[in-house]
Amino acid sequence: MIKKKLFPLTLFFLLLICLVYLAFQLNRTFQEYKHWKTRESVLEKELNVLKDEACEHQEFLDRLRRNPDFQDEVAKKELGYGKPDEWLYRFPPETKN
Repeated sequence: MIKKKLFPLTLFFLLLICLVYLAFQLNRTFQEYKHWKTRESVLEKELNVLKDEACEHQEFLDRLRRNPDFQDEVAKKELGYGKPDEWLYRFPPETKN
């Protein structure tokens, strides 16, 4: 008689323990899901920035290939080159204190 009453009570407690464990695991899984969704959005923003930067570099290269005046400008600015009759002055970069 006692075994008949003990079995449903034991089964109820086992089921309760399983439900508590399942709730804990679901909460942990949801927290991890939120973390990865946040990481995904950050990476998507970074990807968009990098795509824009790549596009700017591509435009710079296209201008450099097609425009001789731009080539001269870049050579003067970046490499310090100039024409034989030009004087070029180079100043050291300013330091921020």
